[in-house]
Amino acid sequence: MSPGDGKNGIQEDSALARRAMAGEPGAFEEIFLLHRGQVFSLAYRMTGNATDAEDICQEVFLKAMRKIGSFQGRSTLSTWLYRVAINVSKDHLRKKKRSAEVLLGDDTPETEVSPVPLSQQNGEPETHAVSSEARRLVQEALLELPLSLRAPLVLHELEGLEYHKISRMLHIPVGTVKSRIFRARVKLAEILEPYKEQWG
Repeated sequence: MSPGDGKNGIQEDSALARRAMAGEPGAFEEIFLLHRGQVFSLAYRMTGNATDAEDICQEVFLKAMRKIGSFQGRSTLSTWLYRVAINVSKDHLRKKKRSAEVLLGDDTPETEVSPVPLSQQNGEPETHAVSSEARRLVQEALLELPLSLRAPLVLHELEGLEYHKISRMLHIPVGTVKSRIFRARVKLAEILEPYKEQWG
């Protein structure tokens, strides 16, 4: 569950946002520290590149700092930041559409690009290797999906957002969200089919 989820989370987010709007020292830094991991993870899933994800993350929080006054507290801060992150990620990818760096996502050492913190990687070295390879293959497969399918799938499957939240975030009907996620799952399964035996 994301930081700030639930009714209490919305109230806490609203209070934190009001402190940031009032210019309280440290309030926006608190927002950054609380939500940076989520925003980076989303940006990485969308781009497949740790350097691009870091650039997007910084741009998201700069935009959020400038636009914090538009946060009305009807959703959580994390949902609001996700919306900003999706838009910034899409803009970033459009600008670099023809760049092999983004399409391949292979310019960063594997030790840097894993979005899973080392503290959460339990088990034997062999398990780590298989898990790392599986994550790499899934990430590469994600990058083969068109943005219209990639964004809702990442938000639902990897970030845990509900359909109605994704609908509001992407400005598309809930039915369209479900349809795109289904199509994305089918496409992803087709891409990963040749590798299934490796994970058996």
